[in-house]
Amino acid sequence: MSSFHELLSTILADGRIDDADVTSIREYLYRDGKLDLDDVKVLVELYGEARQRTPPFDDLFFEVLEQVILADGEVQPSEQFYLLKMLYSDREVRPREKEFLLKLRRKASCTTPEFEALCDEALQAHPTAWDEGGR
Repeated sequence: MSSFHELLSTILADGRIDDADVTSIREYLYRDGKLDLDDVKVLVELYGEARQRTPPFDDLFFEVLEQVILADGEVQPSEQFYLLKMLYSDREVRPREKEFLLKLRRKASCTTPEFEALCDEALQAHPTAWDEGGR
């Protein structure tokens, strides 16, 4: 677990995730040859804490989340937690995040009422300042 904290502190030291960081992140994720919910946890922490992210990081982020979350064809409650954290940790619901939810909804073989409610709420959210009524 210490390598998890080391990775976060190293990458986030300057508050940005740049292209060179993406290489380190990718190596960390694939070091054991498989992707799982622990890898999603790392990515969501990086995603939420970084003040700036490079497009290659966002590409990696959404690619890994999709692969892990849809591995069984369903969005499990434990996975929904990380989706909520992704959406609301930076107080901005971004267009790419909304597109990602729509993609998950479309590709999932089965969805739960909770996931549908999560999607409906996020897709209707004002893109910024959601915690202040969209002002």
